[in-house]
Amino acid sequence: MDDCHDEGCCCESGILENIDHVEEKKSKKPLFLMVLDGILIALGIYSTTLAQTPLSLGFATIDQPISILIFLIAVILVGHGIIKHGVKSLLKGEVKIEFLITIATIGAFLLGDGLEGSSLMFLFYLAEYIEGFALDRSKKSLSKLVSLNPDVATIKKDGKEYEVDVNVLKINDVVVVKPGDKIPIDGVIIIGNTSVNQASITGESLAVSKKEGDEVYSSTINEEGYIEVKVTKTSNNTIFAKIIGLIKESEEKKAKVDIFIDKFARYYTPLVVIIAILVAIVPPLFFGQSLSQWVYKSLVLLVISCPCALAISTPVSMVSAITAGTKNGIIIKGGEYIEELSRIKAILFDKTGTLTEGRLEVSDIEPNNISKEDLIKIACSIEGKSKHPIAKAFNDYRLANNIAIKEVTNFESIAGKGLKGVIDNEMYYVGKKDLFDHNENLLGSLGTNTSGKTSVIVGNSREILGFISLNDKIRDNGKETISEIKDNNITTIMLTGDNESTAGKVASELGLNKYYHDLLPEDKLNMVEELTGKYGDVAMVGDGVNDTPSLARANVGIAMGMSGADVAVETADIVLMQDNLSKIALLVKIAKKTMNVVKENVAFAITVKSILAILGVLGHVTLLEAVIIGDMGITLLVVANALRIGR
Repeated sequence: MDDCHDEGCCCESGILENIDHVEEKKSKKPLFLMVLDGILIALGIYSTTLAQTPLSLGFATIDQPISILIFLIAVILVGHGIIKHGVKSLLKGEVKIEFLITIATIGAFLLGDGLEGSSLMFLFYLAEYIEGFALDRSKKSLSKLVSLNPDVATIKKDGKEYEVDVNVLKINDVVVVKPGDKIPIDGVIIIGNTSVNQASITGESLAVSKKEGDEVYSSTINEEGYIEVKVTKTSNNTIFAKIIGLIKESEEKKAKVDIFIDKFARYYTPLVVIIAILVAIVPPLFFGQSLSQWVYKSLVLLVISCPCALAISTPVSMVSAITAGTKNGIIIKGGEYIEELSRIKAILFDKTGTLTEGRLEVSDIEPNNISKEDLIKIACSIEGKSKHPIAKAFNDYRLANNIAIKEVTNFESIAGKGLKGVIDNEMYYVGKKDLFDHNENLLGSLGTNTSGKTSVIVGNSREILGFISLNDKIRDNGKETISEIKDNNITTIMLTGDNESTAGKVASELGLNKYYHDLLPEDKLNMVEELTGKYGDVAMVGDGVNDTPSLARANVGIAMGMSGADVAVETADIVLMQDNLSKIALLVKIAKKTMNVVKENVAFAITVKSILAILGVLGHVTLLEAVIIGDMGITLLVVANALRIGR
């Protein structure tokens, strides 16, 4: 509670500030102060029943000086920080809620009602305490995530084991992780097999089998076997550390509605003060009304008009949405992307690794004037020089079938087309149809083949030697996910470099609205530009590596899965830490629900405050009712409504 007023009202302080210490904030000082303040107010009430000698100050007479003194002490006890910040903000040219409460409290005392003045400050202090508690609740899930990473690691050196601080680990150090322990750092298993709970990264608690050579990540839990891990990243560069950094920084990327409300509050609060002054002086000055009565009404108006509920409604909603995403392995980099996603009219999908699993397998080998064995040997030899996902399929096939590859010289990778290289003094080509555009006769001899599969053409400068087809499995829940997205009136479009037959088969099986095929990386970027112009707001879903330019250009870039995780985390606006297509439908649902809650909160706060303001000016609302209903009540209701996003 006191922390709020060190930097301003809870509703004005950073929602994600001090997220590392949410669990540690257990000070009982605010509770003690409120109990003591309650006792003082009760004592002040009792003293009003006692006979007291009036105190004359020359310009005014205080009828019950003892009671007023007790009520003043009560105000100072809980209100010194509130008053201090209110005055400081005024000196900086800003009119904040603390200043409005300070004016209302002073006004109550000047009108001779010390009980109402002290009660007003007490209730505001109580409202801020409850509000701070509610905000901590909204941050608790994120706070728990921050604390998941262990501080200590067991390092193995010269045959001995030592406990060291995680921050001193260096690349190539060897860390020992026993069953049940958290993995303290990103690395590669060099000894042992186990299963790992990766919930802190992917949001899924189902354990994943890990063997020697597999990557493991900090904050995940080694559930079964003893493993030794070679460190590949320092503690501040792990995937988990980057996720935490993004969560902490996400508040800087505010939604447009949040920025608007911030600007609105800067003008709204001074305007309310001016209106309150006019309410206090115009009726007495021009219509002969009671000055004290209208001053009191103006103070009520000040309290009712406090913008806290408006100021806090959007950021708490965004934090709840970020929390909901984090629980499900979805890293949302800021509120602006939640707002943007809620308006999306089309979602563009990369195919390989996004709509499909991206694990290609050699399925059919169709030789032409060459043996099947020689055809696959040439393809495996040249593909062995590449790092493309297709090359991995050939490498896996080579290892599984014990194929001896040939030496390749003058190797060249041609973006979006394929590969070429010299074997036994002859140039060979392995790739798409466009790779053979150097020879019109070869292009003319090419036809369609193996419909619905990724096809690799193998040839030399004189002839086409054959076709090799690869299969790529469509992701589980793909069709259901696309259907759910379309139910939200969002057009689904696939962008792929594959041929029309392959693209059409996948699009048909998934039920996509449209697809574009045979696209080079630059073509994909151009398509994103074109479709953005057509639909206005589009999201792009890709693997975060090959699709980086398209992810950056779309209104919202969504990187899917842990492949190329560093690039994904840094480039995309939203990162799905698991290869699960259904997370996209969940993401859309979270975004739309969040913006609906924001609209509900803003409409509710404005409507109720407007009604109370009218009733206050008409004399039907007291100062205490104004702070209980118009400030504390509305604020807690909008916070409670926002918190349900994360459930």
